Amino acid sequence: MTFLKSPLFLRCASAFVLAPAVLTAIWFGAWPFWGMVFLACAIGVYEWLNVAAKTKFDLVVSVIGILYIALAAISFALLREMGIFVILALLLPVWGSDIGAYAAGRLIGGPKMAPAISPNKTWAGLGGAVAAGILALWGLSAVTVFHIPLHFMIFFGAVIALSGQAGDLLVSFLKRKAGVKDTGTLIPGHGGLLDRIDSLLLAAPVFLLLLKVLMK
Repeated sequence: MTFLKSPLFLRCASAFVLAPAVLTAIWFGAWPFWGMVFLACAIGVYEWLNVAAKTKFDLVVSVIGILYIALAAISFALLREMGIFVILALLLPVWGSDIGAYAAGRLIGGPKMAPAISPNKTWAGLGGAVAAGILALWGLSAVTVFHIPLHFMIFFGAVIALSGQAGDLLVSFLKRKAGVKDTGTLIPGHGGLLDRIDSLLLAAPVFLLLLKVLMK
């Protein structure tokens, strides 16, 4: 019974519910996809504004947050237009790197990466995030008809993982300045929606930019 009430169980249970719902909306596209994006934006902006109101420069932070979330949403939508495989090539490394960072940080520990911003993040966790991001792309390539060359696998897996971790740190910095632990209470075991999608907010525009540059 203790495990059923633990943060780890709540995180896993939330992921098992949310991941299929997100993937279903992405698969069908059209109004399910746009409905999901709009709802996520609305909740994300609401949570950001609530946290920003507790900071010293609330107006500036609020405007930056709205633009930041809008950029991520537009990037995510443009990536979906490129195809299911492209959006999976973003989501799987982002999700994988979050798991890899958590697992490596818990199992290995070691020196803290940014103790003033996020005390639980370690350099071992960052290494685990990168490794898991690359592994996620390898898995995607292995089970689909789309072959990803090894050098692209390593490059994109690492960049997506690193940008995702940077996005996580950005939201952690905001929370630290506001003096709050979570951006909300919407998702059991995670906190607010922003606590769940913080990695994706930065990884999406970075991934889109890289694809646009390489496709020229």
